[in-house]
Parts: sequence; structure tokens; C-alpha cells
Amino acid sequence: MRSLNQITLMPNQYKAVTKLKKRVNAVFDIVEMVIFGSIVRGESDNESDLDILIVTKLPMERAIRHQITDIVCEINLEYDTNLSTLVIDQTAWQSGLYSVLPIHQEILAEGVVI
Repeated sequence: MRSLNQITLMPNQYKAVTKLKKRVNAVFDIVEMVIFGSIVRGESDNESDLDILIVTKLPMERAIRHQITDIVCEINLEYDTNLSTLVIDQTAWQSGLYSVLPIHQEILAEGVVI
């Protein structure tokens, strides 16, 4: 996977992504955070969201998902961004349903590690 400095983000997107990583890592045990989708493919426009996979170490619970969503909403408001997250636990990502879906291969092939 590529690193964050290998793609072009708007300054507010870069600040939002780095703040998201800092805030989520401060509260949860995160395995990885990866940007994927149109922005990393260079196909985005002004209406595009910034897709981010967040893989947690612990099994996914509704409360964790809601807390992460709250953080994302606050950051979107603060930086005028459209971060969109896919939050999955490590087991589901590596060997569960998500491991056989096309999005898994897409993220592995084109993802950008935050």
C-alpha cells in the first residue's frame, strides 16, 4: 500500500485525516486506517467523499461504531470535509465476510495508509 504523502489531498482534507487518526487512535485500538476510492484513483471531483477504512483490533460493537461516527462528524464540520468511514474489526476484515468481497481486494490494491 502507498503512504499518505503519495496522494494529493486538499489542505483541509489532509488536516481532517490526520486529526481523525489522532483522535481515533487515542480512544480505540486501531490496526490500520486506509484511504481508498475515487480520491486515491485520481477520479474525484468537488462532490466526492473521502473513503476511509478503519480496522479495529477488538470485535466491532455498535457503541464503538457510534463513537467513531461522532468523531468523524465533528471533524467533517470542523474542516468542511466529507469523510466517509467503513469501520470493521480485524477478524471480519482478515477472515470474515469482508475478506471475500471485491472491496477488500480494491483496498489492498489501491489503498493509502494513513
